Amino acid sequence: MTGRWQMLAALTLCVAIFSANWTVLTAAQEVIITDLALTPMSAVWLIYAFPIALLGVLIPVKGRLSVLLCGLAVFGLASAACAFAVHGGMLIACRFGQGLAAAIVLRAGFELIRTHFRGTRWWPALVIPVVAVVLGQIAGPVIGGILAEYAGFRWIFLLDVPLVIGAMVIVALCTPRFAPAAAADRYER
Repeated sequence: MTGRWQMLAALTLCVAIFSANWTVLTAAQEVIITDLALTPMSAVWLIYAFPIALLGVLIPVKGRLSVLLCGLAVFGLASAACAFAVHGGMLIACRFGQGLAAAIVLRAGFELIRTHFRGTRWWPALVIPVVAVVLGQIAGPVIGGILAEYAGFRWIFLLDVPLVIGAMVIVALCTPRFAPAAAADRYER
């Protein structure tokens, strides 16, 4: 496995974390509504703040690896802040922060994939993270339901912190520092 495939695996882990976070509150919503005394409108915002903020993926990024690592750090901090939210407004704002940080990481990751996978290798490299999105969407409600039922909804967000730290380490170690030369890429086929 070359450096770029290890990088792709690390970015796929990030995508899986973000994808599960998109749907994780679906099963835990009732517990959160009760614990934080949310209004029906706040409950709607709680669910949709994350995917709305994902529109930040349209933000252009430079310094791909450094931006990606900063985005992961912000996502981890926003997750910790979600865990310690004292009222619904704070939780919704932190969920929005999670979504925006995820969008920045996704955009930077997309650019890294585009840089390191050229020619015919570009599209197959995108399929792997897409599969992680689907699996994360399925796993999110299951994880959220189990954690909310047996540990409390705050553990949904606390679980993100070590996962994000692990993803940061793996991304930092596995991402090649230089893009492959075009000529070398031609002969690799």
